Amino acid sequence: MFRGLFNFRTKRLGHIPIKTKMCVFPLISYDDKTETLDYGQCFTIDVVSMSVNSMTVRHHDVLKKGNILEFRTKHALEDKECLKCMSFKSLPETPSFSSFIGKIIWRSNEEAGVNIIMMREQDKAAILKMMANKSKK
Repeated sequence: MFRGLFNFRTKRLGHIPIKTKMCVFPLISYDDKTETLDYGQCFTIDVVSMSVNSMTVRHHDVLKKGNILEFRTKHALEDKECLKCMSFKSLPETPSFSSFIGKIIWRSNEEAGVNIIMMREQDKAAILKMMANKSKK
């Protein structure tokens, strides 16, 4: 019964259930003068559901409320270090978004809510298309 209620609520809020992995880069600092970002050690995360402004992720006690993170799919990983990483091999080929930035706005023991702060229009269009395809089914 609760699963059906949860799925209805997810659809109503504009989220689509999606099971995928993404690579995450924690933002450590930002220099206003040079506009450079400094990242911490990357890790992978499981995405549970997604919309154009937010997503729910499953974490392994690595996320804290207020963390700002950059999320990348396999398609968006280009650095030599990324391509050598063992996690790179475990990432799925789809979905193929560009990188986007989000902030953790809530957290429970197993899941966290991410408010998407910055996402390219082409990625928003891809999510809207995925949502339209899911609603047809």
